[in-house]
Amino acid sequence: MVVVSKNQDVIWREVDGETVLLNPETGRYFGLNRVACSFWNKVDGKTSLEEIIDQLLLEYEVEREVLSQDIRELVAALTEYQLLLG
Repeated sequence: MVVVSKNQDVIWREVDGETVLLNPETGRYFGLNRVACSFWNKVDGKTSLEEIIDQLLLEYEVEREVLSQDIRELVAALTEYQLLLG
C-alpha cells in the first residue's frame, strides 16, 4: 500500500479549479489541472493511492488504467519536486 503526504513547507493556492504549488526551499513551482488538484486535496498522509484513485473514479469518467497511470506519473513528478513525501 502506497501512502504519500504533502510536504508541509509547500505553499499552494487554488484559483478557478487549478492549483499552483511552490516549494519555498527549492523555489520550484508546479501547476495542477482540475483532476490533479482534486488528487492534491485528497492527499492526507493516511489514504492510500489506490483509495484516492477510487475516490477520483467517482468524480471523473475515465478508465481506471488511464487514471492510475496518470496519478502515478503525477506522484513521481511531485515527489521529484519535493512537493510530496512518500
